[in-house]
Amino acid sequence: MRHINSRFKAITSLISLKTLLVIFFINSICAFLKTIYHVTVVDNGAEFFFAQFYGYFKAMNILGFSLSLSYVVLSKGPDSRMSIARIAMIGLLAFIISFPFTYISSTWDESALHPLLQVTVYSLSTLIFSAWAIMLIIYVQSKESQPKFQMLKQQIAEQSIERERVEMELHLLQAQIEPHFFYNTLANLHNLIDYDVEKAKNLLEELTEYLRSTVHQYRHKFIKLSEEVDMISRYLNIQKIRFGEQLTYKIAIADNLQHYPILPMSVLTLVENAIKHAVEKNNGQGEVVISAHIKNKDLLILTVTDNVGLLKSKSYGAGIANLNARLAVTYGNSAKLSMHCNPGVDTLAQLEVPANG
Repeated sequence: MRHINSRFKAITSLISLKTLLVIFFINSICAFLKTIYHVTVVDNGAEFFFAQFYGYFKAMNILGFSLSLSYVVLSKGPDSRMSIARIAMIGLLAFIISFPFTYISSTWDESALHPLLQVTVYSLSTLIFSAWAIMLIIYVQSKESQPKFQMLKQQIAEQSIERERVEMELHLLQAQIEPHFFYNTLANLHNLIDYDVEKAKNLLEELTEYLRSTVHQYRHKFIKLSEEVDMISRYLNIQKIRFGEQLTYKIAIADNLQHYPILPMSVLTLVENAIKHAVEKNNGQGEVVISAHIKNKDLLILTVTDNVGLLKSKSYGAGIANLNARLAVTYGNSAKLSMHCNPGVDTLAQLEVPANG
């Protein structure tokens, strides 16, 4: 059914006024050139020019439109390679279509060959010449375009392989970072069970809600900043159960920035780093501030700051190393992660990513 519909569309496009006029113009030019040759070379005179032109005009238009219709019916489309056998089939169908119209439209001399034989010889000679020209053009074009096509095909294949490699690498990196938060939280839950069952229950409820609402986001290449903020809020709420009122946090991100795409758990990794290397080492006391703004209209700047300032080394651990790797795979050189510590004052982690993802 799909094949029939495509043929129907092709035939309807052929009978459009513009297409018909172009085919008519080409046929008429061929008839004119054939007449010029016949009058100047064969007959050596111009007295029968219009009569000759009228005859060629009829013949060329009959054959031209027959060939066009045959091509539309039998070809596989402009993107498919045309075989010699299919060209022969197109020529045969064009001959069958044009034969009765050529016979009826002209007067044939019965003193020579039988009119049917005359029509056959005339139509076949013109079609064979046309087929020879078409086959020669197709052959030259295929020889010229085949190396370019093979090169383009190879480039597309290489790009596809590279894209699959990058996507696989990104999935592996994200798979490595996903368990990090869960392991830490379960360890905290284990500790709370021993000395505060009520807090342990609250932590388990928060963790369950966190998993229910956000775990599917890990499998995406990008998520909205608002979804990342939601994960951060749930994570910090879980940490507040552990540290109590000693831990405070503030999320200062404008509503008009919430739709921007970012890597899942990218900002959360910075928040986890602040908790691990600042708040935990400060006996659970500290404040974490998350903010964002647009720079130069094309960069999204995400900042995580703690007011403890205990980070002393650039060896930030597996979480930050993994984030750097994910940024490189996804953005190349278009993203940047920087961290700066004022000992005893604050630590600022800043993430710059393209605003359009």
